[in-house]
Amino acid sequence: MSPAQLLGRALTDIRKVQNFLELNYPDQGDAIQMQREAGDLIWNLIQSMQQQQQGQQ
Repeated sequence: MSPAQLLGRALTDIRKVQNFLELNYPDQGDAIQMQREAGDLIWNLIQSMQQQQQGQQ
């Protein structure tokens, strides 16, 4: 797997945990916010990697 694919898999897992927390523990705002921020960070990294890859082609 490429680094972008590995990050994509990590992002999927982060979003699953985020959704689980939102549905089952909505009072855990700090944990939900941390999951959201981690997911957004990884998403931005994936986007950056894809843009770099497109620039090299």
